[in-house]
Amino acid sequence: MRAPVLTLADVVPGKQLDALLRTLRPADTGAESTLVALAAHPRAGVRSTLAQRLPLMAHGAGGPALALVEAVVRLTSDEHPGVRESACFALGTLWRDLPHPCVDDALAARLDDEPEVRDEALLGLAHRQDPRALPAVRRVLGEPVGLVSRLVLEAAGALGDTDLHPLVVAHAGDEDAWDADDLDVVDAAVRLTDPAGLGDDVLDGVADLCRAGAAGRPPGRSVAAWEVLDGVLDVAPRRARQALEAVAARLVGEPEALVHLRERSALGVLAASCA
Repeated sequence: MRAPVLTLADVVPGKQLDALLRTLRPADTGAESTLVALAAHPRAGVRSTLAQRLPLMAHGAGGPALALVEAVVRLTSDEHPGVRESACFALGTLWRDLPHPCVDDALAARLDDEPEVRDEALLGLAHRQDPRALPAVRRVLGEPVGLVSRLVLEAAGALGDTDLHPLVVAHAGDEDAWDADDLDVVDAAVRLTDPAGLGDDVLDGVADLCRAGAAGRPPGRSVAAWEVLDGVLDVAPRRARQALEAVAARLVGEPEALVHLRERSALGVLAASCA
């Protein structure tokens, strides 16, 4: 007896969907249409999983096809809030460097959505330096302490507007509001909005790390400074060049350490990639 043909409507969240997604390569013949169809699946769990998994698939050097991006864009206005949240996460975080202009408008359309959806959209717009992000972040930071998510503070850090600093500090100071996994991002937001800069403790420490590297010495405790700066630049990679020049100013007259900073350090590599 022949087994019944499995249609896309028969696919359910879980192992069956995972198995299907593992067999698909977006560039393969027919795969694109299958993925677009999954984005319109009747089950919200399938649509949500597709939005989360699609940016992680191998799309090739040219990036994802426009049809796939547009499929996720449509999911930002899905009837189910969990799907909208997943789609905003996909576009705003996983595809945060994707240059399609339709993405920005889709995220901006969610700024009055439920908080979980709104905050994902806010972060995506902030990463993209969209001008609609700043007033929206300022408005949300005006909510009572304890009611603002880590995503909003991360968005403030990505924007780096110093006018946001007092609001960021007020929320960051509520220790009961943050899990241990949030603290690096919270600290990064404080530093990135600080009118005084990223902090002498970090910049001096990274300068010492370059001195140690140039001299072939163990990094010692100065490696902790790079770990903090690495967290800061994960939130706002565009600040890498500014950080590099601030560290370089501390190494004037030390040519070996300067060479190490610019040519061999992780900060130098990141600054060059963001140039």
